[in-house]
Amino acid sequence: MRTTMDINGKLLQDTMKALGTKTKRETVEESLRETLRTKRIHELLAMRGKGYGMTLREFLRWRRDE
Repeated sequence: MRTTMDINGKLLQDTMKALGTKTKRETVEESLRETLRTKRIHELLAMRGKGYGMTLREFLRWRRDE
């Protein structure tokens, strides 16, 4: 999918350096993957201690969908 965006150049360069990525596309895609991973971790932590236990099968299915 092709998209045109105005992105802060310094922010992009700093992110590329932090992630060790070489291209803008690689940087944006890795940033999106990391954002989703972080969100899912927060969702799991929010469920902790609230009686929302997961079976191993449910956990593996959730992990696969990541």
